[in-house]
Amino acid sequence: MATNYNWYLLTTVLTICGISLEAAAPLPKGYPSKTTTLGDYLKQYRIDNCYTAFEVSLELNVYESTIHKWEGGDSKPTPKNKQKIIEFMGYDPLLTKTEYHEYIKK
Repeated sequence: MATNYNWYLLTTVLTICGISLEAAAPLPKGYPSKTTTLGDYLKQYRIDNCYTAFEVSLELNVYESTIHKWEGGDSKPTPKNKQKIIEFMGYDPLLTKTEYHEYIKK
């Protein structure tokens, strides 16, 4: 049995008598099913890049509980913390395609 690790989509190949079966592995526990808030995007980024909430809290200089509140939708980051999140992730996930293209043109 061989396992192929690509991003968060894991596939397992089982070969029986020359027949190969492939199936996508389930998403990791707690992975957001849809992303609408900055907290959802932060959690998705954190899981995709194998960060713990504690590690992200150290990077952003906030409490670990603050990360959980953002990811759980219990609170929103301040403008200062929003900027830290964007810098940490390397992009602003809440920009629409049009806003992104206008931002790039500047």
